[in-house]
Amino acid sequence: MAISSMWYHSNRTKKIENNLFKNNAVGKVKRVSASFTWGGGGLVDKKWVEGGNGRTDPKREFMGMLGDSGHYPISVVAWAFGWVLPVKIQATHTAFNSVGAIIECDAVLIFADGGRAVIDTSCLLAHRSQFEVVGEKGVLKVDDLVGGQGRSGNFGAYEGPFVGSSSFVMGDYLGKDEVIQVEPCDHVQSLVNEFSGCINIIKNGGSATQEWSKRSLITHTIMCAVFESAMRDGAVVELNTSTDSNTQFVIEGNVFDDIPTMQWDK
Repeated sequence: MAISSMWYHSNRTKKIENNLFKNNAVGKVKRVSASFTWGGGGLVDKKWVEGGNGRTDPKREFMGMLGDSGHYPISVVAWAFGWVLPVKIQATHTAFNSVGAIIECDAVLIFADGGRAVIDTSCLLAHRSQFEVVGEKGVLKVDDLVGGQGRSGNFGAYEGPFVGSSSFVMGDYLGKDEVIQVEPCDHVQSLVNEFSGCINIIKNGGSATQEWSKRSLITHTIMCAVFESAMRDGAVVELNTSTDSNTQFVIEGNVFDDIPTMQWDK
């Protein structure tokens, strides 16, 4: 899952990582908001929303839009907080279609150091593919995370090769913004290049990198916790990583060594 997140591999992300993590441009990250919504305004029809697509059919995508488009905002939050799991997660809004698939989901994530994040995904709202990282010294903003097409309205960026992801915004503590330009790229091709490099390392006798599996596991753990909360009418899900075992899930006083494997039937 994680290596297939194209945005990780763009020139823009690499530049942002340099500013955010190496140069500490925003200071300690305190708050992140991230969204990926689309489908409103007639982009998709009622049949699509009511199970006519894999994203809206729970037999094909168990977690609905959360499991598909929700991956992007969740991965942004995990990335911005340095791949540390939150300690508490709560779905604050969930909407289902007539066949039981999640078609909208908002959630809050709380981290042990006081950091917090909000994410949302939907196939009923206008197109938003954006995130904001707020620290003590500044703010970093991207408004075309997944497609890289800016706010151009070019939805074709999702449907074929596209060169973009060419800028982001850095704001200082007073609110003065600066648009940072970077070399545009096709971040899908950048992903392919990264993947090929990983394969070549293994073919040449090297060890597989653990970075992508780590990212995948953390992203999916958060997604499962959001899903569990959503299916329990917004119950708080706590993640306990203080033990030597795998992450424990605490839900309504019950402790699970793995996310509950309940057969949800809306």
